[in-house]
Amino acid sequence: MDASKLIKFRKDKDKHWKQDVASPLTEEQKKNFKGLVYFPPNPKLYFELPLDKNIEGVGQKVIIRTTDGDEQIYLRAGKIKFKVDGREVESIVFEDPEQEQYQYYLLFKDQTTGKETYENGRMLQIDPSTSSGQGKIKLVIDFNYAYNPYSSYNDNWGCPITPEENKLPVRIEAGEKKFSS
Repeated sequence: MDASKLIKFRKDKDKHWKQDVASPLTEEQKKNFKGLVYFPPNPKLYFELPLDKNIEGVGQKVIIRTTDGDEQIYLRAGKIKFKVDGREVESIVFEDPEQEQYQYYLLFKDQTTGKETYENGRMLQIDPSTSSGQGKIKLVIDFNYAYNPYSSYNDNWGCPITPEENKLPVRIEAGEKKFSS
């Protein structure tokens, strides 16, 4: 994990959100916006993990409800396993069938959800990398880049609600915290 790169990313995001017309913030919110709130950089929540595709339902469509009552379709890509504070955790990774932005997404809730972080869960966009020529997919999972979906900023957005199967029994103390305008 590169902490200086992360800090620069966060500063650039704040600047973009304050000034850009494509920002998820309303014009009213931008007036008082002083930046998003984050957990401090946490190198213990950076992982390079194989994507286990040997699980039930890989490649099948998954319908995920959104905050505005709509639905989004993802594909079940596989499962990842990792340790947080010595505790083994697993989570389902979803694939965007249209690949508009990133190929893989991790939608998750953890033990900070609804307290320090957004009540519908956070997201992580994941770029795949292929490991050592064996055709196996390895994912870089850096929870320091976990973010709130746009629906956490105002009601103008409909965003996916984390499925119950991705409710993690640990605290993910990395990434973005709750938004307060």
